[in-house]
Amino acid sequence: DGGYCIAGLLGHGDAFVLRDPSGIRPAFYYADEDFIAVASEAPLIQSVFTVRGEHVHPIPPGQALCIKRSGAWTLERILEPLPFKQCSFERIYFSRGNDAHIYREREQLGRLLLQPLLKTLGKLGRSLQDTVLSFIPNTSELAFNGLAKEAQDHLNRQKDAIFKEIAACSNESEMQALSVKLEQILATKVRCEKVIHKDAKIRTFIQEDSSREHLTMHAYDVHYGTIQRGKDSVVAFDDSIVRGNTLKNAILRTIDKMGPTHIVVVSSCPQI
Repeated sequence: DGGYCIAGLLGHGDAFVLRDPSGIRPAFYYADEDFIAVASEAPLIQSVFTVRGEHVHPIPPGQALCIKRSGAWTLERILEPLPFKQCSFERIYFSRGNDAHIYREREQLGRLLLQPLLKTLGKLGRSLQDTVLSFIPNTSELAFNGLAKEAQDHLNRQKDAIFKEIAACSNESEMQALSVKLEQILATKVRCEKVIHKDAKIRTFIQEDSSREHLTMHAYDVHYGTIQRGKDSVVAFDDSIVRGNTLKNAILRTIDKMGPTHIVVVSSCPQI
């Protein structure tokens, strides 16, 4: 009942790819007169063979793509399919973001986090006006873009609401108060900065425990000038449940060098 994709090549030239019955692990195939290709991600096949997405298909859970040495192929049911349970970590972190569906899913994950973020900032006495939004690591960029877009949409909705109030207002004192409120909203912008920089040559995720902490301390640095010391709060957007030690040992310490008033960590895939 685990997740797997098993590929095999037989001595007489036949081959097969079998996907687990729950569809936990992804597997996609493309077949034409000349090629049969299988990969864990559809965009890879689309790019290599220059084909549209509708020509790349998932191997159904519990089935095997069976390929004869002649080039003939069939899909055969090997195991009875179980309830569909895609690996969420594949969708959130492992898979490339250039898949159309994953791109929109990650963006929506970011959008859904704006309201909880606004509540947290409100409790801290902060707002979008004095907050810098940033993301770590690079894989969280798509979800972060969703958060930034939703923040801009939030400001636009506030502007629209004030415009409607002004249009319906006939009291001069109320009109003046609404005008001041409108000026404040118009002056507010979503502030997005690349606060953290990571040395791409250092892969802390795959290091053994004894050396990981030492490497994480030297893998990250800041972009100076992106935060106003003592004035701005920082939102650090993360996307991975496996980054707890990196976050504690390196990222928070690195951001703290900039002197923000608060550091708020937002994750599209929090620890379980």
